[in-house]
Amino acid sequence: MSADAIAQTLVTAIEGELAALAAEDADAIARATAEKVAALADLQAAVAGGEEPPRPLLEQARDLNAQAILQSRAKLLAVEKRLAALRPDPLPPRAPLVYGRDGRWA
Repeated sequence: MSADAIAQTLVTAIEGELAALAAEDADAIARATAEKVAALADLQAAVAGGEEPPRPLLEQARDLNAQAILQSRAKLLAVEKRLAALRPDPLPPRAPLVYGRDGRWA
């Protein structure tokens, strides 16, 4: 497979990752990320083998990946905010129980 075809596969994988992030589909995110990592490894091997890197496709992949990073961070912050809302409030400190002069709890 040529470096151009691999780079196009990379772009398609990142677009799939973006769609999965928008749909909040964890399985699709994992599949798209695995495809992206595999395409990156194949592209690195192709370039190491002497093929010319397809700059326009790589720039497109870089921009899409930056967009995916921003979306995933936004999703993470939203989840953290929801989890924080579910946490119970801390209990107020209780005064220690002590015996008074009359032998009763004070």
